[in-house]
Amino acid sequence: MTSSGPRAVAVSAPNPKPPPAPLDLPVIKTGKNLTGSAREEFARKVVAAYRTPRDSGRRVTIREICEATGRSYGAIHSILSEAGATRHGPRAGGATGQVKS
Repeated sequence: MTSSGPRAVAVSAPNPKPPPAPLDLPVIKTGKNLTGSAREEFARKVVAAYRTPRDSGRRVTIREICEATGRSYGAIHSILSEAGATRHGPRAGGATGQVKS
């Protein structure tokens, strides 16, 4: 038996915000150790990206930096801690302070 009633049509709402622009950070191969001047240069770029607000004033998260660079959360967290970067705080952000390791 077939139904002759109206069919439901899936309608998706338009996304009000475009996706954020990709971060301009170097991708590091998994398992590659960063030492010396290469680590310092990488840390400088990561800290700058972490501190600079993106479009609409939203700040870059550690997880976004991980995705952009191919490094683990712990590696990025360590680099930010060593550089003395202040953390953004929990999500909608209130708390500030040094990144604790």
